[in-house]
Amino acid sequence: MKTIRVSGVQMLVSPQLEDNLPKILEHIVKTDADFILFPEMSLTGYHGKFSDKATRAAWRQIGEACRHAYKTALVGTGFKEDGHVFIQTRIFGPTGKVMGTYEKLVPTSGDREFCRPGEELRTFTHMDVTFGCLICNDLWVTPGCGPYPDPRLAYHLGKKGAQVVFHSINSGSSAVHTAYHESNLALRAMESKFHIVTANAADPNGPVNAATGVVSPKGEWLTQCPRAGEHAYSTDLEIDTD
Repeated sequence: MKTIRVSGVQMLVSPQLEDNLPKILEHIVKTDADFILFPEMSLTGYHGKFSDKATRAAWRQIGEACRHAYKTALVGTGFKEDGHVFIQTRIFGPTGKVMGTYEKLVPTSGDREFCRPGEELRTFTHMDVTFGCLICNDLWVTPGCGPYPDPRLAYHLGKKGAQVVFHSINSGSSAVHTAYHESNLALRAMESKFHIVTANAADPNGPVNAATGVVSPKGEWLTQCPRAGEHAYSTDLEIDTD
């Protein structure tokens, strides 16, 4: 068995990168964890009008913070390439270098007003643990958020050998979605027998409709942050690496 410590940060995400970056750097420095997960678009803000130059400069600062703290951070960010915008999870390893990226494969209809879908479902290995990333609607393909088929990405990550899925979220406070979101988290964790680690963006309008925490392979919450306001958790996971 391998023990890893994971952390999830439920933070208010400003439209302005300069508001978000100091929070991200502070959590990287102070959090006692091997893996630190931040919400969807937590660096740039949830839009496509961010500065590419400022974003890349912020990536360098995040990489340096991970190197000094010797931690791995999974940061939600916007990403621009060839004139197109993508919603991305960027994985900064403990050496400060980027271990890999994942681009949201099932953007909502609202997302698609400013971004393109990604192209590849990926897994990564660190500390002898194989993991994958999903971004918000990728996991649950919420009815009413676009006429898109469910590609069952969590299931396919399990088939690729993922033992942990890091799920970055920015889903708001609409309570009508809570039961659907959280039953999906439980059932998909049970189906593929992996942990799902979540971090949702805090919502100024009310409690989040998908909890920040960890769902076990049995579909049970191992830890969960309060739904209202900014919070963070850290917890140990036992991973079977045989």
